[in-house]
Amino acid sequence: MLYRYLESSAEHRRDYITRIPHSAALGMDIVEVGARRCVLRLPFQQSLADAHGGLAGGAVSALLDNAGGVAVFCSLERATDFSTLGLRVEFIAAPAAGRDVFARVECLRLEGRRAHIRGVADCGDADQPGPPFATVSGVFFLKPHSQPLHELETLGNV
Repeated sequence: MLYRYLESSAEHRRDYITRIPHSAALGMDIVEVGARRCVLRLPFQQSLADAHGGLAGGAVSALLDNAGGVAVFCSLERATDFSTLGLRVEFIAAPAAGRDVFARVECLRLEGRRAHIRGVADCGDADQPGPPFATVSGVFFLKPHSQPLHELETLGNV
């Protein structure tokens, strides 16, 4: 599976996430990957905070969407293009003020051209999840006429 590529070095993880322009702009990073799963972090930035002092819902939704894409990538046997077909984010509470947010997402199933994901967002630490304040479920579409890709710059959630 392709997760081994991301798992093999921090440079590969940084290279992958920074090729997605809004992920790079928000400062997301891939903390951990495994077969069919990942943990992404969105560092707290005052410019992305809402009125309660935590990261705004739109920034958290973008993090969960990107984590879903990385979880799908980690589930594939070979590189292919994919995009978000549907995404549902439910907020249980507001994120903690002034804290980084972690997205912990797994790919539940690959079926035909669809990949189903689910996960949570929390304000814990990389190794110690906190109580989830949001959940995510979604479907990604694996593009039908994708060629086997040989260059990393053509991989990913486009």
